[in-house]
Amino acid sequence: MVVVWSGAVPVVQAFRIPEAGLVIGRELLETTTDDRISRQHARVSHRDKRFVVTDLGSRNGTYAGGHALIDREVTVTAPSVVRTGRTVSVLMDDITRFEGGAMSTQHDAIVGPSTAHVWREVEEVATQGINLVILGEPGSGKGRMARGYAKLRNRPEAVFNPTIQAVPLERVLGPDIETLILEQVGKLGAPNLATLIKALETRPNLRVVTTAVMALEHLGMPAEIVAKLMGRRIHLPPLRDRPDEMSFLVHDAVRGAEPALQIHSTLIEACLLRPWPGNSRELVSEVSRTAHTVAAQGKNNIRGEDLDNDAGHLMVGAPTLNAAVQPTAVGKGRKKRTSSRPSGRDSD
Repeated sequence: MVVVWSGAVPVVQAFRIPEAGLVIGRELLETTTDDRISRQHARVSHRDKRFVVTDLGSRNGTYAGGHALIDREVTVTAPSVVRTGRTVSVLMDDITRFEGGAMSTQHDAIVGPSTAHVWREVEEVATQGINLVILGEPGSGKGRMARGYAKLRNRPEAVFNPTIQAVPLERVLGPDIETLILEQVGKLGAPNLATLIKALETRPNLRVVTTAVMALEHLGMPAEIVAKLMGRRIHLPPLRDRPDEMSFLVHDAVRGAEPALQIHSTLIEACLLRPWPGNSRELVSEVSRTAHTVAAQGKNNIRGEDLDNDAGHLMVGAPTLNAAVQPTAVGKGRKKRTSSRPSGRDSD
């Protein structure tokens, strides 16, 4: 289990679940500022590749996948979001990368255990002076990572995107440029491709970092260019696979938009339960816009239900952290139909 939010602040705390189960509460978290979590709030056990979440008679209830535990116990599959009081955790099959991990800010990016290994590889490639291809979904932070590569090289640099720059690559790629950040390579066009080929062949000091949403060979790039650009290829995971960074991004987005607003744990829960096809770019935009709206309404905190219903949802069939929640044979065994969105306000 990875705790990503507790009280009113983002955190990263990883816990392995012992055979007897893990009890979530003040006794476990110790330094938490969560005043709504009980001393022993809920228990999480692992059985037959599934997690069993049991509420231990807490005053403010336990939520799994955005839904209250009606019969005090549910079975869920990983990954799944659990909220206990004002603490939000994610149940995962493997938490190795989170153990002993810390959050930092590097090259204007929030870097957590989810992407620290990727950034280390970028640093290694930049130091060695190897061409790099960064693959990832739109808005996942490829551009920021490419700028980090250029900054690490500390050589004269240029950025070229044929969809937004009216001038040809030849005009951008001056004789002093030694690092080229290349975007939207599938739309370079014949003249720009010819310029790129010539530069790669005649300028030994030139290094290129390319960002793309899919492998270059699938973008219609000539094989000879792909071979030259593909010094190293790395994949930047989508935001929905980075719950540690998501909670910090939400916190910073609200603080940047409306510093006086208090962040309710249901906002973190709601964000974790959505696929965010636009990744961090969409998340920050939607959370910031919602914060402005909430502040204009005279409210003092921002909650999950304040997010627009469509925010982070426009991706048919996308995987999310809202894993299947199945009632277990406890009490009446009553089944509740689930939806992809969190339930309404809790008791606080």
